[in-house]
Amino acid sequence: MQSDADGIDRLQDLCEELKAHSVRDAAPLLFGLLERLDGSDLGSPGPIVHTLESMSGYEPFLAESLSRKPTALSVWMANRILNARRPDRVEWLARLKCVASSPTASSEAKAEAQEFLVFQNEA
Repeated sequence: MQSDADGIDRLQDLCEELKAHSVRDAAPLLFGLLERLDGSDLGSPGPIVHTLESMSGYEPFLAESLSRKPTALSVWMANRILNARRPDRVEWLARLKCVASSPTASSEAKAEAQEFLVFQNEA
């Protein structure tokens, strides 16, 4: 790990280490980090999102995170799933609709969910 690195570089180093672990081990930790640091600049999309999306089977953990504490980055990840036009599209749209009115979501996450819902309905 780089001792003189800034926060994003250190986060990238951490994510690289976590890629060696199973999605079952790493995904809850990474989604927990997204939830705790909601509102912080973690990149766009950043190392956490790239790490999660590189792990096969992260989607159930994303769904749980969206139910528990939606963040702008987790909403963004759900939108990327919707962009792929997968067979489970209806379920992901429903999750975004829930985020838009979630009492645990930040105003930023709610606004992002609303914007993506409009985009997905027009797409």
